[in-house]
Amino acid sequence: MSRVLCALPLSAERFAPFGTLLTQPKTAPSQERGDITFWNKTADLSGLSSGGVTGHLIAHRRELTLTQIERHLHTPEAFIATAGRSLMVVGKPGNLDPHALALHVFEISVGQAILLHPGSWHWAPFPLTETATFLLILRAETSEHDIDVQDIPAHRLEPPALVSAASPGPSP
Repeated sequence: MSRVLCALPLSAERFAPFGTLLTQPKTAPSQERGDITFWNKTADLSGLSSGGVTGHLIAHRRELTLTQIERHLHTPEAFIATAGRSLMVVGKPGNLDPHALALHVFEISVGQAILLHPGSWHWAPFPLTETATFLLILRAETSEHDIDVQDIPAHRLEPPALVSAASPGPSP
């Protein structure tokens, strides 16, 4: 029998244990003039010290069941949604106990972006549309030298429309 993970709306507070929600800051801008309003240094990418790259990811619609999880121990990884809607499963950095893994799922829509902490558990987004497209930012050597993929017990994902407004969050 699979566990059920209920999707929650994405917010900076809810996502903080796993990384940073990349959004327009609520602080005063660094620069403001007639043609632009600009905030500098809105996220820390110092973990890209050996050279950062961008990637382009198209996630394809599939069954909403998670059976594997991955992490990058030395790499922060940004997902910037450019098309579609999807569910993103995440877990706090740390050692994996497949039977006690506390996972959370968030809906990510076009224009939203997240930056995962190094070591945060995650898996490729699960589109709610036919496809979902992301611009990725990560260290150049991540896919060759910094990926830890693990099998886990099946978790069924529940899209937000099926989640009660009174839901307290992740299932045990």
